[in-house]
Amino acid sequence: MIPDHAIWVRFPRMVGDAAMQLPVLRLLRQLERGPIVVWGPPTTTSLLANSGLADAVVPDEGRPSPWRMAAILRRHRAAASIHFPKSLRPALAAWLARVPLRIGVDESLAGRFNTHSGPFWKAKGPFLLRYYSVLKKAFPDLPPMPFADFDSGIAVAMPSEPFICLMPGSLWPSKAWPTAHYRALLLKARAEGFQVAVLGSPDEAAVCDAVAGVEGINLGGQTSLAEAAAWLRGAYFAVGNDSGLSHLAAACSTPTLALYGATDASGSAPWGARTATLMRPGVPCAPCFKQHCFVEGHPCLAGISMEEVWAAAMKLLSS
Repeated sequence: MIPDHAIWVRFPRMVGDAAMQLPVLRLLRQLERGPIVVWGPPTTTSLLANSGLADAVVPDEGRPSPWRMAAILRRHRAAASIHFPKSLRPALAAWLARVPLRIGVDESLAGRFNTHSGPFWKAKGPFLLRYYSVLKKAFPDLPPMPFADFDSGIAVAMPSEPFICLMPGSLWPSKAWPTAHYRALLLKARAEGFQVAVLGSPDEAAVCDAVAGVEGINLGGQTSLAEAAAWLRGAYFAVGNDSGLSHLAAACSTPTLALYGATDASGSAPWGARTATLMRPGVPCAPCFKQHCFVEGHPCLAGISMEEVWAAAMKLLSS
């Protein structure tokens, strides 16, 4: 049942962006300002179904127009709309529905329709704290941004012995640590006594298979997002690229090492109690923010050895 007079939180379609909304939901729970409704694309909102972070979850039917979205908000007399996706649609919908509190970012002309707004891409610092600065305009008594400590509430059959998770997929080829390096890391982990689960989307099934071989647990394309979160929460540690699953691992309170090259960890580093990033120093073209690498050998990521990653993961665990 969808409660009336709730805070409606718009979820984005990208997994990493959605994972960065999980601390926001935890923060809203701490505020105790009323029920919370999460709405958005079915893939990402499915994370919340059994989590306890939302009082209701409303998946989109298709790609709703601002007018259709406004009708939903109006029907349930939304008390507030928090919409951090860099899109005009949710901000315009909240304005059309006359939602009294409309909180979001300035991008895509959305700022003119918000009651409380601020820049995202022109702001500095971690992405989560950019969202926090906007929220604080609406809620001056806001406590510090928490870690999500996310539990999807889904039960999966995991190994009884310690295991780690590897996430070799990436939306951009330029953000991917080489498959052969992940494969070497898997074999190192197995030699050290760990089981290894390899996670990825259906589009990443081939690279997951290449990394897992016969020695790993190949879950590429085999789990829902909520099931992937359960695996990540149960892992000893996780290693991935600048990707959605790395952000989700951090949100699940898993020690997470994220490998960076084409992008800048100062803004998009995973937000968690025990996280670290690793980037090859001395590569003048990094970060380039390009989807494909045009430098022979892809030095920013290929230059990071398996031994460096293993050492960084062990240091993270001992911290």
